Amino acid sequence: MSTIDEPELIEVEPEQGPPPRLVRAAALLEKAISAGCQDPSVLYMLALAYKRQGKPAEAHLALRKIARPDAETILQMALLSLELKEIARAEGELARARQLDATCYEIAYNLLLTRLMLGQIGPACELVVETIQLAEQQGLTSERRFLIVLHGLLRNAEVDGDPRFDPLLSDLTTDDEKRLLTIARALGHLDATVGLLKTLAVARPSTAAIREAYLEVVLVKAKELIDRCAFTEAELLLRTVSSDASGPRPHRIALLNLLGCCACLTQDFDGAIRHFGDAIKLAGNEARLHQNLALAHELQGDFGRADPHWNRYIDLLDMRTPGPGDLPEYAEALALQSLRRLADRYREREKWNQAITYLQRARAIRPDDADILEQLFMVLSQAKKPQEARKALDRLREVRPGDPQLDLYELDLNEVKNLNDIEKLLMDIDRVLKRYPGEPRVEERAVNMVGNVVPLMGSLCDQLTDQMSKVIDQVRHLPNYQINWPAVREVMRDLIKEFQKLRRITGKCLPLVKNDEQRRIVRDLSDHIDKKMEACRSMMG
Repeated sequence: MSTIDEPELIEVEPEQGPPPRLVRAAALLEKAISAGCQDPSVLYMLALAYKRQGKPAEAHLALRKIARPDAETILQMALLSLELKEIARAEGELARARQLDATCYEIAYNLLLTRLMLGQIGPACELVVETIQLAEQQGLTSERRFLIVLHGLLRNAEVDGDPRFDPLLSDLTTDDEKRLLTIARALGHLDATVGLLKTLAVARPSTAAIREAYLEVVLVKAKELIDRCAFTEAELLLRTVSSDASGPRPHRIALLNLLGCCACLTQDFDGAIRHFGDAIKLAGNEARLHQNLALAHELQGDFGRADPHWNRYIDLLDMRTPGPGDLPEYAEALALQSLRRLADRYREREKWNQAITYLQRARAIRPDDADILEQLFMVLSQAKKPQEARKALDRLREVRPGDPQLDLYELDLNEVKNLNDIEKLLMDIDRVLKRYPGEPRVEERAVNMVGNVVPLMGSLCDQLTDQMSKVIDQVRHLPNYQINWPAVREVMRDLIKEFQKLRRITGKCLPLVKNDEQRRIVRDLSDHIDKKMEACRSMMG
């Protein structure tokens, strides 16, 4: 008998011999066909030779060249199509073979299973009745018994609904049960498999093998739904098996993990934390469960509770961590990427010490990684730790010699507090730009540094303006004889000098600013300074 699971290509006595004999036989048959021979038996034998060589596509092509194939030949073509995973083509070929020979049990049975592989539960259910009759006519008692059971399963299976109870399914033999499970698992059509196994699970809830098989297919189906962003639908499906604690431990862990993922993706972070925590209790040291739990805490905004799981996740990454075969250092790269991401997270929140801790851990893995050193230098600079930042910069110069950006990094270590500091910084930036003309990275970095200085210039201008306003306000509210005009003039002269210095600095800043908005701000600041200087002069009489 030919079945989908164990297809037999051609039921003739095959020529026995080593592969070279098959190759020579195929070559001779090919020459005969090239010479114009179209004898069906020659094409049939050529297909057999190809089949024995493991060439199902060539064998199928040879059979297709037979001008008037009989039902048996078309059956073999269908079996080859199944071997090539061309299920729809196999179904069409089997239907054609059945038109030629409606009495062949093998054709009917293979067509039945092929339609199941396509998820065609209704057409398969109709065909099984005819197949039962063929089995009875040919005296296939055990096959008839199994087909009756299969018919009960198909009749009650509802892929998109709830299966109905059938007493026939509650009274299966062990062999029938195993065969039904084998067929359901081998279909390759996920929805059909879910429907059939769900029906079996309802009919035979005490059978561990069926419950395990149903749990497996639910996990696969839920993963498919999650990949399609059908998170709520996946969660509802997973809940149908979540109360069964008798499944294998790996299956239970996968179930809890998927439930946690669904909860996260539907914004139920408390539920996600609970599911991931339960999975960790079962799995123990499973890196990616700790990662999922850490992400759930992060999404809830609790970075403190996320940290221990991030650290545990990174600790557990090793050579056993599954990854792409072409990335031998996958676990190390994953650890580094995670550490740098965590450092960025804390840097964004200005939690400098935590960011530094993660970057130092990353550096311990790859001491000479320039990108890690650069990121560490930036965080140390922002954390106001100039000595440690300078050490990181010195090492970065060794690792990345000749990098023009590092001259600007050096300037980041200089603290800018007053106008003299600003003026010196702008002069140094201009000097570096002239040293590396046309270097885009230097220009971009310089623009950012100048942009950071502009707000400070505005703040210093506001401070000078406040001093001037206080003096003017006092002058306006005191009688003339009580005003110490020499002191007023001296203060105004000092303010004019500071405003002039600030005005000079804006002139140096303007050529270095590339952003239109920043250029407008600098021009407005320059005009504002001119007005304030004029106000100071008016107070000097």
